[in-house]
Amino acid sequence: MRVGYALMLMLVLCGLPVPGAVAADRFFAYNETTATDFTGVFLAPEGTGQWGPNEALNDKDKRWDAGERLAIKSVSRGRFDLKVVDQAGHACVKHGLDLTKDTTFDIRDDDLATCRR
Repeated sequence: MRVGYALMLMLVLCGLPVPGAVAADRFFAYNETTATDFTGVFLAPEGTGQWGPNEALNDKDKRWDAGERLAIKSVSRGRFDLKVVDQAGHACVKHGLDLTKDTTFDIRDDDLATCRR
């Protein structure tokens, strides 16, 4: 028993992964639009409409700017719908984000084409 604990302690002190330890996934979104900044970024389990917290608040200026990466902190692996809200209050929903294998997703001008007024 003591050998097992000693081995684990050595692995931790050397910075090596401990067997059975799982690191938390880190998710990021990329705003690949040419000029759209978002003040609202919400995710919901696919098809539910149960929007989580505003992920734009994770950014230092509380806004997801065009060309910027945004840390997504309130989700775990799964399939999601994404709702973005621009500075004028226009909302757009992108359905079917698959974060079961990937840890990143993006929004592009094409995703917003049907949402423009």
